[in-house]
Amino acid sequence: MLVCNTVMCCRVIFDVLNACIWCKLVVIAVIKQRLQVYGTPYRSCLDCARTILVQEGWRAFYYSFGTQLVLNIPYQSLHFIVYEFTQDLVNHDREYRPMTHVFSGGVAGAVAAGLTTPFDVCKTLLNTQESSAVSRQGEQVHGIAPAVRTIYRLRGFAGFFSGTTARVVFQIPSTAIAWVVYEFFKFLLTKDWRRAEHGHSYQHTPAPLVVANVPSASD
Repeated sequence: MLVCNTVMCCRVIFDVLNACIWCKLVVIAVIKQRLQVYGTPYRSCLDCARTILVQEGWRAFYYSFGTQLVLNIPYQSLHFIVYEFTQDLVNHDREYRPMTHVFSGGVAGAVAAGLTTPFDVCKTLLNTQESSAVSRQGEQVHGIAPAVRTIYRLRGFAGFFSGTTARVVFQIPSTAIAWVVYEFFKFLLTKDWRRAEHGHSYQHTPAPLVVANVPSASD
């Protein structure tokens, strides 16, 4: 029980730290995606960050912040649900079997990534402020609702699933590796505890009752 509580506490601490780091990663994602756009005018990461800050202000780094929050909720929910469901099918006793964790993690990542692609498309538009979209909009695109309207007007319903294959292919190895590493360290942390619990239960197993036949005096 103590080890399980320790693992859960470590998980909570990890999630809190991950949230703090993620706030900074949003800024990095904006810079990365703007540099990846074809014909980008930026020469380097520093040039990109400085230009955005001067021309658009610091808020430009967080145009997609709300979309990222909305994206993470269904993505993580689907991710864990599909992983647990797949584990019930291929590893019902929940033993440490690396290949089952790789398989379940890959399937979970593929399903979650595919179904949440529309949110990722909106996030990309908000991060890049792609010129054709901005020119037709007449102004910069801010917020989820304007992003949805812009994408639908430019590319229709199919536009929300642009890049689905690439996103799924990217997520499969990422989530597969993440889950097998997580399960490996969980196995290491709980191995001694399980061994101690097994030994403890063995030591306290009551000895079988042996009834001896004692000959009577008449015999």
